[in-house]
Amino acid sequence: MFCLADELQQLSLVERISKLEALPRSDPIKFLNLLKEHIDLPTFIPHQFYEHYHSSDTNTRDYPLESILSILLLAHFFKFSTQNFLIMLSFSPELQKFCRLDGSIPSASVISKFKITFSYDLLFFFNNVVPHVIDIFTEYNNSLPDDSPLKDLNENTIYDTTGLKPKVKENNPKFIAAEIKRQSNYKKYLNSKGEGKDFNIYAAAYKNLPKQASANSAIKLDYANGHFGYFYKFGMVSNGFGTPLNIHFLDEDFYKNIPDEFDSMEEQKRVSDNASLRPVITSFSKHMNNNRFTTFIGDSEFDSYDNYSFLHNCGFEKILIPINPRNSKQSKDISFPLNHENVPCCPRNSLPFIAAGPCKGKNRSLRLKFVCPLSTRVKGKWSSNCEDTCRETNSTVTTYVYPNGDLRVFPGIQRGSDEWNENYKIRTVIEREFSSLKSNPAIDRPNTYNLASMRSDVFLSAITKLFTVILAFAVGQPQYMSNLRKLLTVA
Repeated sequence: MFCLADELQQLSLVERISKLEALPRSDPIKFLNLLKEHIDLPTFIPHQFYEHYHSSDTNTRDYPLESILSILLLAHFFKFSTQNFLIMLSFSPELQKFCRLDGSIPSASVISKFKITFSYDLLFFFNNVVPHVIDIFTEYNNSLPDDSPLKDLNENTIYDTTGLKPKVKENNPKFIAAEIKRQSNYKKYLNSKGEGKDFNIYAAAYKNLPKQASANSAIKLDYANGHFGYFYKFGMVSNGFGTPLNIHFLDEDFYKNIPDEFDSMEEQKRVSDNASLRPVITSFSKHMNNNRFTTFIGDSEFDSYDNYSFLHNCGFEKILIPINPRNSKQSKDISFPLNHENVPCCPRNSLPFIAAGPCKGKNRSLRLKFVCPLSTRVKGKWSSNCEDTCRETNSTVTTYVYPNGDLRVFPGIQRGSDEWNENYKIRTVIEREFSSLKSNPAIDRPNTYNLASMRSDVFLSAITKLFTVILAFAVGQPQYMSNLRKLLTVA
């Protein structure tokens, strides 16, 4: 189904639509012919999707599942709103025939309820297409010469986060501007008392803003898309070609595991992004064979000792994450040499420190604590007997060792090498993929704050990306796997 229709005719109405962006205006029928020839939609729809769709006792299904999916996917291919596409569909018998409609057009409410009811079924649909696309890339990689710049790009796993910014009142610029104005007035008051020199109105405004939207608590104050706002965030995994392979939304359970309050906006971004890596890659691993992916690429927000160990255990041989200086704080006064057992030693007499056990705070990497070798434990607390301490402290000298520190320093590839620099450049493909997804108005600025509806639009857009890859390889034009417009000019 797209293989359900018989011979198709020219869609003259579609040619006249001025804002048609996803296919050339001159010959839109070519796109429908490609879908009919190369995409057999029912083969990609999971069996449980059919069962769920037809299992309702309260709603009769007047339209086949393939018809509803065809409407939604074509609307996302064309980057139309559902309402506008349904209007176009009502005037086009050819499109109705292609979608296997007998003259009756689903209403906007039917489509809306479908997206809300079957959002996770659409995720299963997306996950069902991904393995087929991975197989295509594997076969393509095997056909490339060893000196090809595209060689092994399919084995790269690139991860980043972004967010949907729905139209809630907190995303109105006036909402934040009003809070900044309140803090500005407060600073004037402090200045009048001579106390406002160090008062940061923007930091104060951030601290005073509500942490979630009043319309939906899952829409959080967070950092995404280059600025702070109220977002429904998700993480996406792509390969080195920028093709989406996994999408995982950050739900309430995720936010329960990170602090509610932060000292700064930068800290919130770092903590939330860093914490998102494990659930997203875990979700990815459940559906994919990680033996096919040998290299992980992410930005510095994912730099933490535990993440390197986690990614290494997931089977990644090379982990390209730049060192984040905020995660590299050195000892306050002095560094401690390590002996052959990796135990810190006193810089004065080389005595090994006393192991005080592991410790791990919330959102902190596992650390092994060591105390001064001249310390004793008194009433449950360490007390130093050293008369010539190597660091000024009120108790005893303490230092920490990170078990996964070696993986962070030596992540399977030499930091700063030509190989590192060349491979890390690939990370930009996921930024371009985010930009492409957000060229769809339903994703760039959702008109709803219903989570299921927003998820469905993201999954549907991602499915169209996968189908574009399938079409590009089917017609022998893999260089246009990310550009449907150019693909159709040469197909």
